[in-house]
Amino acid sequence: MVDDNSPKSSEDDDSLALSKSQRKRDAHEVRDLGGELAALGASERARVPIPEDIVREIDKLNACKANGARKRQLGFLAKQLRRHDVQPMLDALEAIRQNARSHTLLHHAVEEWRDKLLGLKEIGASEALTQFLVDYPDADRQRLRQLQRKAITEREAERPPAAARELFKLVRDNVIPS
Repeated sequence: MVDDNSPKSSEDDDSLALSKSQRKRDAHEVRDLGGELAALGASERARVPIPEDIVREIDKLNACKANGARKRQLGFLAKQLRRHDVQPMLDALEAIRQNARSHTLLHHAVEEWRDKLLGLKEIGASEALTQFLVDYPDADRQRLRQLQRKAITEREAERPPAAARELFKLVRDNVIPS
C-alpha cells in the first residue's frame, strides 16, 4: 500500500515542477545546440568535447541536403544530445564565441588606428603617428611614415588604396599579438 503522505523524492519534484512550456524551451535549446555544433568548422569542432556518437550524427546532418531530411536528422541529433551532459559543450562554445568577440574587437582597434593614421579621425595624421609609436614602440617607424604618406597621397589622388591596405597590415601586425 502506498502512503500518500510520504515525502516525494527531489527528482520527482523537479520533473513535476517543470511546465510543458519549459520542457519545450529546453528541447529547443538542445536542438539549437545541435544546429550550432553542426555549423562549426572542423578546427572549431575539434575544440569542443563532443562524444563520438554525436560526431557521427553531426556528420550525417551535414551530409543531408534536403530540408526535410536535415530537419529530421537535427531532431534525432537533439534526441541523442539529451542523453549526454551538454554543459561542457556549451562551455566550449562560449569560449569560441568569446574568442571571436575579442578578435572582432582587436580588428576594430586596428581599423581605428588605420583611420587615425590616415587623418580620417578627429586628430591629425602626424599626432596619430606619434601616439601609435608611443603605444607600440617596436613598430617600424620609417615604414609606417612611408606608408602613411603614400596612403594619404593615394586618397587625395583618388587612386586605389594599395598603401592603405599595407598600412592596415603593418598596424595589425603590431596591434594583434602573434
